[in-house]
Amino acid sequence: MRPDSNRNILVISDLHLGEDLRPGGAGVSYLRHLVKLERELENFLAYHTQTRLNERPWTLVVNGDMVDFMSVMILPDENESGHEAEDKLYGLGFGERQSQKKLEKVIVRHQGVFGKLAEFLSAGNELVIVVGNHDFEFHYESVQRTLVEWLCGLAVGAGAADDARAEFASRIQFCPWFYYRENLVYIEHGHQYDEYCSFDYLLHPVAEEQGKRGGKKSRVALSVAHAGMRYFANQLPEYDPHTAETWGFLNYMIWAWAQGLKGAIRLCYFYGLFVWRAVELWYALIDRKMETERRAVHHERLRALSAHWEIAEEKLVAIDALRRQPVTKRIVKLLAALFIDRVLLGATALAIASVLGARLHGWWRLVGPLATLLVFGVINEFLNRMRLENSSDKLRMAPQAIERLVRAPFIVFGHSHAPESLALEGGGTYFNTGTWASDDISHAFTHLLVTLKTEAGGLPKAELRQWRNGSPITFKR
Repeated sequence: MRPDSNRNILVISDLHLGEDLRPGGAGVSYLRHLVKLERELENFLAYHTQTRLNERPWTLVVNGDMVDFMSVMILPDENESGHEAEDKLYGLGFGERQSQKKLEKVIVRHQGVFGKLAEFLSAGNELVIVVGNHDFEFHYESVQRTLVEWLCGLAVGAGAADDARAEFASRIQFCPWFYYRENLVYIEHGHQYDEYCSFDYLLHPVAEEQGKRGGKKSRVALSVAHAGMRYFANQLPEYDPHTAETWGFLNYMIWAWAQGLKGAIRLCYFYGLFVWRAVELWYALIDRKMETERRAVHHERLRALSAHWEIAEEKLVAIDALRRQPVTKRIVKLLAALFIDRVLLGATALAIASVLGARLHGWWRLVGPLATLLVFGVINEFLNRMRLENSSDKLRMAPQAIERLVRAPFIVFGHSHAPESLALEGGGTYFNTGTWASDDISHAFTHLLVTLKTEAGGLPKAELRQWRNGSPITFKR
């Protein structure tokens, strides 16, 4: 679907629908937040279904992480066949069939939101879904069809004529990388500039592997964040991934100590499982034959996007090169992300402190071990600062370079959950739409409005907004 140049644009991102469908995700406080999130999103969609600017219809761009496939943990029914052993232990994985089932569960869970979205489309508006890291399963065409069919059913009914269903479906577009309207806007989720969430080959995010029953099967080439959510976070209902995003090594040690002996043993087991699976993933991704095949498909699809958006191929190659290489492709970075470097450092510090305590005499017997532990603390803090680089800072590195490569005054990201606007050197503006689903109400329900020029010689405008008390207002930090 080519962009309709007569439409104003709304951009929202990081809805994370379905995030509560995991152990520990149904706490009372979170469910209260979820009810508010759903109600305000439904009101936002209803408002823009009924309201237009300058009589122009809308293009609603959901800029990544619309559905939180990564967080959803659903165990298969006992009577179902064909599931892998891991699906029964750790919840449905990230394959095509599993992702379809996850999506259907999320739609049923948030049917009010999807119903309002169907009404929005029925009013002549468009929906564009830009794929993010939490909903990379929209890469699968069958998953795309599942969403379209549900929205069609909610809008025109299961018995509607084929022409009516096809016309409705034509207003829904999936963008595997970015959405672009020349001389207006470039919209990308932004996870490619965060090495903990990026994919090595964005347009071919699957890896072929040998199935147990012969033949090959495809599955998403997971980021370290995917592996951490499935094998660690979703197995520990008491673990809050949002809070832990800012934790360093000592924070994890304090939390583990607070779990007691039994809880700490259980935690160590799942941590070990996570490390094992992450290293397995690294080993699979460095396979040269698979690497060559995936690179070829990625570049073939990049050429197709170049023709579709009418952007020179070399420019898309240059934008693609801005990504941060995922930690799953760099063993040293991966071990640091898993705190293996900190475990080894801590073990070394304790060993040295023990030796000094046994060998030294007098005051030195106390000072030596304490100095060793102090040095360990300083090194640990330094490593924490390197590891916990703010995602907003990472994303700010890319818009200036992108603005030089494409014809668009507005460069838009999501992913960081931090709404902001920043002037670029070439006269353009970088926007981050933040997250609709923020726990901090002062930063929740943010979105971007892009309006077309209304008169000859006029310029398009973009404004970061926030949904408040039934209407949009200008966002103020």
